Amino acid sequence: MQRTVALRERGRFAALLNSILRAARRRATWSEPDARNLRTWRQLMLGVLVRRTTRLLSLAQAVLPERQARCVKNAALGLGYCLARAEFPTASVSRRLLLAVVQALPAGRLVSYRGKVLLVLDPTDYPKRSRGRGTRGRQMQPIGRVRRKAHGQPKPKPRARAAPGRARPAPRPATTFGYVDVWAGLVLRGKQLLPLTRQLFSAAHPKLPSQPAVEDAVVEQALAMLRAPKLPSIVVGDRGLGRKERLISLAEREQDFVFRIDPDITALSRRGRVALPLADLLARQAWVGETVWDGDDDGPTRCRVRAARATIRFSRTGRQADYTEATLNFVELVPLERQRESLVLATTLPARTPAECRGVARVYAYRWAIETAFETLKAWGLERFMVRAWRAIDRLLRIVALAYALVVLALQDPRLAPLHAHAIALLRQWTVLGRRLTPGTLAEAIGLDYSAHRRAWTAVWLH
Repeated sequence: MQRTVALRERGRFAALLNSILRAARRRATWSEPDARNLRTWRQLMLGVLVRRTTRLLSLAQAVLPERQARCVKNAALGLGYCLARAEFPTASVSRRLLLAVVQALPAGRLVSYRGKVLLVLDPTDYPKRSRGRGTRGRQMQPIGRVRRKAHGQPKPKPRARAAPGRARPAPRPATTFGYVDVWAGLVLRGKQLLPLTRQLFSAAHPKLPSQPAVEDAVVEQALAMLRAPKLPSIVVGDRGLGRKERLISLAEREQDFVFRIDPDITALSRRGRVALPLADLLARQAWVGETVWDGDDDGPTRCRVRAARATIRFSRTGRQADYTEATLNFVELVPLERQRESLVLATTLPARTPAECRGVARVYAYRWAIETAFETLKAWGLERFMVRAWRAIDRLLRIVALAYALVVLALQDPRLAPLHAHAIALLRQWTVLGRRLTPGTLAEAIGLDYSAHRRAWTAVWLH
């Protein structure tokens, strides 16, 4: 079958990267990197875009003519050296470029609630099979433990029955070698996510104290980035991120948030300051209405809604008088289908009326945009990297994040409407197109066009 469609607007797409580079260079804190390293960085960006992978051999195949190497293996070694050892401020450059992407977004493309954009926080795991063991220091550095994925794994053997009178021990979660990556991004219309910042974590790293500390650092970096364009935000997080200390700290700084929490914490009732389990406190509240919850894989679910206002406390030392506290609103959505778990949200947003409670639930539902982004990014090889050095892993993941942000910006820019039309036509000719053009399908169209017009792409991208 002869290909008759091409992305004739590829020059405008390449100009997006140059435009955000120019915007970043105008900032007073910009420090121009070495030109050779910057060129290799652009080659890696192009390789990730057209091959949608993190394997160095595949990236080297994509940029082999520009690397002036004799074989693919030599080109891959050069890319690996740049990732692991080259003097290139990848973290600061990535943050400045991603901030420039935010400022380049067309007006009105950011999802907001009460005039504030939604900043979603979520960690993801990268299982690495047996990469924790090696000889002569060839294992990944420093690699920790993460949860083992359930699919494709044998079922665990049944545990022996507990002795009479003894409680049966809880099953231990299966783990494997791997890393944790904490991401933060802005929700865009169309249930898309624009990455803002990310940070790698491993319990085996000597300088990272804990995963909650890394999560707090990512939140602080993202909020600092949003202060430059003067974008007030609402921090949104899933269950496991809503620790008492974090909720109280954000509330004290008057930073709005919506976090899902477990209702087994202790709260002080507004009247009488009586300490009660949050689940009991919510159970005493009257129903304020009904709504449809549509924020997970189970589909739309009819729920009854109730809310309460209470105070939570946190003490790091455990002393009776040494604590911090904050008064928050709690919203519970109880499915009419009893076999499903209720949804409990802690927030600083108003939650008195049925409309306000539904608004809080809708804000949390937008958190699903980061799960969709993870699905696309992992299809690009986000968790299948093979580099071993900690710095190389972090740099490679930042390049993937920036490449994804560039595709998201291209989808949001109305000036690239001809590129969208060409991509749709190309996909319909060669593959399957879903209901609409997404970051994943646009990157697929770019890869299809690159295989036939390599010289045209490298001419506009690398020169």
